[in-house]
Amino acid sequence: MRALGLAAAAVLLQSAVALAQDTGMRCNAINTDSTRELDVKVAPGVYNAFFGGGVVVVCPDRNLRLAADSAEEYGLERRIHLVGNVHYREPRFTLRSDVLTYFMNDERVVATGHVDATLPNGSTLKGPIATYLRPIPGTRPLADLQATGRPTTSLVQLDSTGRPTPPTQVTADRLHMQGDSLVYAGGRVDIVRQDLTAHADSMFLDGRQEIVHLRRDPRIEGTRGARPFTLTATLIDLFSTNQELTRVLARGTGTATTSDLVLRADTIDFRVTDDLLQRAYAWGGPQRASARSPADSLLADSLDVVMPDQRVREIRAVGSAYGQSRPDTVKFRTDAMDWLRGDTIRAFFDTTARDTTHAPRIQRLVAERDAKAFYNMAPQDTTLCAPAVSYSLGHRIVVSFSDKGVERVDVQGKTYGVLAEPTDSLPANRCPIRSDSTGRTAKPPVARPDTLTLFRGIRP
Repeated sequence: MRALGLAAAAVLLQSAVALAQDTGMRCNAINTDSTRELDVKVAPGVYNAFFGGGVVVVCPDRNLRLAADSAEEYGLERRIHLVGNVHYREPRFTLRSDVLTYFMNDERVVATGHVDATLPNGSTLKGPIATYLRPIPGTRPLADLQATGRPTTSLVQLDSTGRPTPPTQVTADRLHMQGDSLVYAGGRVDIVRQDLTAHADSMFLDGRQEIVHLRRDPRIEGTRGARPFTLTATLIDLFSTNQELTRVLARGTGTATTSDLVLRADTIDFRVTDDLLQRAYAWGGPQRASARSPADSLLADSLDVVMPDQRVREIRAVGSAYGQSRPDTVKFRTDAMDWLRGDTIRAFFDTTARDTTHAPRIQRLVAERDAKAFYNMAPQDTTLCAPAVSYSLGHRIVVSFSDKGVERVDVQGKTYGVLAEPTDSLPANRCPIRSDSTGRTAKPPVARPDTLTLFRGIRP
């Protein structure tokens, strides 16, 4: 028994010498429950060693530990190849895989098969293949982790108190991570956060600056609560503070869609609080900035949308502003749209209604500087189908609305205006009640009061 013990000790010593033949390696192999071992001399004092039955390799100078079912060490190449249940461990980085090769000359680790890595801050990466470049003082200050084959990383960031925030999951064809804060992703990038999901062809994330850049057909979908939104553009940047999203900047044919309106412009700048949109700025582009709700629209050089808790309260349109809306045709019929022009238009909406599932109702429109307004109104003669028409010019025009449509038009400054009532002398303006062959009441014809000949009177 004593002889067998001495023989086993000799085998272990020989294994350690084989892996430590070059003093620059300084790695020790501990061969546990070995089923076989083979050393092949390839040069004077240089060997290739093969281990099986469970292997642990410890490199004290490199502060790392390797474990696997079997290992191969190639002395001339300074390379260690491990197979089966591989565990790679540093003080602040761990990695598991089916196969792993450690290149000592350039401190490079290549892992394949069910790769599962954990970074110092708790972020993880999973995928079929990954290359890890260890830091080298003076040459490579940051660790570098690259993965292909559509890997997934779960990014953990710390808030101002040092506590981890809900992770951000990123899946892409390619991932490149430098240190524990810089992430590059390319090819069908999918991002899932607690407050939104995003898609793009490429992404850059700086965890310390709390900035995310999305490129090439990016799309963001806000998923918080019952008030979702979507945003598309050519380029989208996201900015956070203490891991809370505070700003979203979209450039290049941006389109933002909420339950209240659709916003289009070359540049759209969202401000966010508590994961809900609070304000939006839009400007630029050949088509100018536009905001559209189911019944109204605004067009101008720039737009400022005040929307506390993602519910539109006010829209300010600046620069050759134009707004139009579809008139309420309960009491008349017309194809003509209501419209308002001015250098600046401000639209105010009713946000006091309890029903938050529909867009808020418009309360008031204010046009200033070279203002013009055209509105369809219910005629005084309720037997007619054609609307009365209000056309006004002035320095400032205020249009007030009720549940039934336009209620009042106030013109200030140097003013001019007409209010024209339809006439009953034209058949198209009458609303005869007649039935079709099925007994149902036929719809009245659409009135077209295009010229003053359709009106009975004009009053200033």
